[in-house]
Amino acid sequence: MNSITSLRKRRKTGRMTRIVLLISFIILIGRLLFVLPGAFQHHQDKKTNAGEPITIQPINKE
Repeated sequence: MNSITSLRKRRKTGRMTRIVLLISFIILIGRLLFVLPGAFQHHQDKKTNAGEPITIQPINKE
């Protein structure tokens, strides 16, 4: 009888672990999809700004 109760507890614990891991994975994928467009835009901006030469204007002190 003792082995039956411990077997039931193991099933519940294993099931809960799977549920928690699944929810964590879904949150991780959601965060990745949320951040991806901004990261891509930042990469494109960086790429376009890298091609432009930087000009420095001298300051005239009078």
